[in-house]
Amino acid sequence: MFDQVLNVLSFLGATGDYSYLDRLGNAIDEVSVLEALRDAIRAYYANCLDEQKCIEYDKEKKLGVKCLNLKSEEIEQEVSHMIARLSKLSRVDVIRLSRELALRAYAKVLEVRETMQCSTV
Repeated sequence: MFDQVLNVLSFLGATGDYSYLDRLGNAIDEVSVLEALRDAIRAYYANCLDEQKCIEYDKEKKLGVKCLNLKSEEIEQEVSHMIARLSKLSRVDVIRLSRELALRAYAKVLEVRETMQCSTV
């Protein structure tokens, strides 16, 4: 379910930026869900668009995570599917979906850190 979006969110969490996951987890309607996702995707693009660089999350240990190899077309296609799905859901189901996405992304943060770890030295 929305794997590319989850990858973006878990990557941002792996860099220590949980604000997008928190916003998504607290979203109460379709608009706030989409705003949180659009802002998260924009932040991902700002860091990683067309590059495989290392984004630091621990300055002391000089650790980071490599940008994921995600295609913007696939991310945007998933967001379009999500928009279509959200428009058909009740408010309760929108909240349920936003919480589920946030929790799944949180659960993947350590996996992303382990599999995509890099050194910023």
